[in-house]
Amino acid sequence: MRSRTRDRQDIWFSTVTEKKIGIDTIQEYAKPVKKRMSVSTGTGLPGQVSAGLVVDYDREILNYDHDFLQVEGNVVWVDVIPDIDDEGNLVMSDDEVTPTVPPDYRITQIFRTAKGHVDVFGIKKIGGNNGYSKD
Repeated sequence: MRSRTRDRQDIWFSTVTEKKIGIDTIQEYAKPVKKRMSVSTGTGLPGQVSAGLVVDYDREILNYDHDFLQVEGNVVWVDVIPDIDDEGNLVMSDDEVTPTVPPDYRITQIFRTAKGHVDVFGIKKIGGNNGYSKD
């Protein structure tokens, strides 16, 4: 039997909020939180298909920590490593709005179990990795 900790990888989560400055709307990123979780290679589990669920995401993250709450719309670094300064903040590009390594996924659906200990985060690709990768 496989261990649920075997295929875990480092993933970073961040909350994005919008701030109005004059007529401009600027996105602000919270400090990223690093977690080790399992990430699927794709979607479309037979149980979802047979139940008639239409999934609108590319991959799934399995969360075994019920205290780690996320909301739809949060961004995730899965295939890339974000640049983080000594204080734990994202390193921003010259425009001071965009991270130097942008997130590659966004949480689009969350499935929580009432009695179990597993949450599933459905994530959708939102950008390329701009040449950065974990390798």
